[in-house]
Amino acid sequence: MNVRFEEHGTLCVVSLDGEMVGESVDSVRRACLERLQSGIRDLILDVSTTVLVDSAGLEAMLDLADATNERHGRCMLAAPDDAFRSVLQITRLHERLEIHAAVDAAARTIR
Repeated sequence: MNVRFEEHGTLCVVSLDGEMVGESVDSVRRACLERLQSGIRDLILDVSTTVLVDSAGLEAMLDLADATNERHGRCMLAAPDDAFRSVLQITRLHERLEIHAAVDAAARTIR
């Protein structure tokens, strides 16, 4: 998995490219939590180029949502494809995760 971080004040856009599975999940979670500890309040997880997410990846997204909520921030998913949206609905995670069609749409909700 390739991960890119773009910080804009207290917002960080995390672009997740590839498969969010197995050991790669822990490194993504740690890197995001480090950013939250350094003053980032809101995360946008850009999943537009994420091709696969396993249960560990979904759990990490929930962990990040909880961590941002504790800091009075938000964690949003941006641009999931139809298959990913189906997984979110089947697992009912769409009820716990804020989902937007695109990164810019998510960013507009916090400015």
